Amino acid sequence: MAYVMLQYDRPTYRQRWNAYNRHVRDWIAQLLQAPGAVSFVAYRSVDEASPDTFTMLEFRTQEEARKAVGSEPMQRVLEGLQSVGAMAKVQVVERSPFTPEPIQA
Repeated sequence: MAYVMLQYDRPTYRQRWNAYNRHVRDWIAQLLQAPGAVSFVAYRSVDEASPDTFTMLEFRTQEEARKAVGSEPMQRVLEGLQSVGAMAKVQVVERSPFTPEPIQA
């Protein structure tokens, strides 16, 4: 599996924070429209470290992930984040072969 990871700080200025919150669900839907997208998950830092938000858009292959970075849905989301002051760093990463399976209860 390969992932497009976005790392950014959510806006703190009130007007930008409100705009971010109004658009975030639409941005998630747009990301899932990227060609080859399989799933989406987001994480927030609990200790206020920067960057405070990490999103992972999953793809079956590295090639699909790389193509998605330049796709229209991804560019719309990046422009939207920028419009509210969230400058996202974009990385294509893959799952390490040394990642164990989750512990079963």
